[in-house]
Amino acid sequence: MTIIKAIQEVLNSNDVVIFETKNGSSIHITPENAEYIVSVHDHLTKSNQEKMRSLMENSDEDYIRILNFCENQDANEEE
Repeated sequence: MTIIKAIQEVLNSNDVVIFETKNGSSIHITPENAEYIVSVHDHLTKSNQEKMRSLMENSDEDYIRILNFCENQDANEEE
């Protein structure tokens, strides 16, 4: 399963999905996390979307780093 398919599953089911990264760690993707990620992902260029997806699939540390970035972007938009 790719990270995009996992995020789509979260959004469709409105339930947590566990995704295994390339380094073998597991990440829990919540509906709120999925919404943050999609909101940023959809505003990126195709090249940057691919980079973002690749990073999120690498490890739980990379996923968390991307998620924190997405949450900060959302917070900045609300200001």
